[in-house]
Amino acid sequence: MARRYVPKTYNNQRLLRIILGTVVSTALAAVILFLLLFFILENYYIDGKLDLPWLVDEPVVVAAD
Repeated sequence: MARRYVPKTYNNQRLLRIILGTVVSTALAAVILFLLLFFILENYYIDGKLDLPWLVDEPVVVAAD
């Protein structure tokens, strides 16, 4: 009886490519996020201090009628 030809359906390199692609994509996203935050937050760097307006705990003054 002749053996039937079955193409190689599982390739060991495929898993390696998926893992490598995930690592490279994650690293690229982290670099892009870091650069984006660096340039956005650069506007709030005043006198050697990072002054973010949404993190300041100032009391809210309500005008009296």
